[in-house]
Amino acid sequence: MKKAIWAGLGIVLAGCASSGPIPTGKDTYMITKQSAGGLAVPGSKVKAQILVEANEFCAKSGKTMELLNASAKNAIPFARTSSAEISFKCVAPQ
Repeated sequence: MKKAIWAGLGIVLAGCASSGPIPTGKDTYMITKQSAGGLAVPGSKVKAQILVEANEFCAKSGKTMELLNASAKNAIPFARTSSAEISFKCVAPQ
């Protein structure tokens, strides 16, 4: 029984994990994230979560996040989960 609970929890958590920052060029990155299936989370909330992640990522290297592009999609019941994607740069503070 405990194994089934842990397996189910792992599936739910995996569904809401982000890709983490993926390098796409010099100091340029992309993050994508999908909400967990079955949860009614707006795409804007998913986007806000990855914006925080991007800011924290750049701050670790003493830089600030500059947003290049962002998109979010709301869930469609029984068709797709909410998702978001951003492209950003880590730039030296001025």
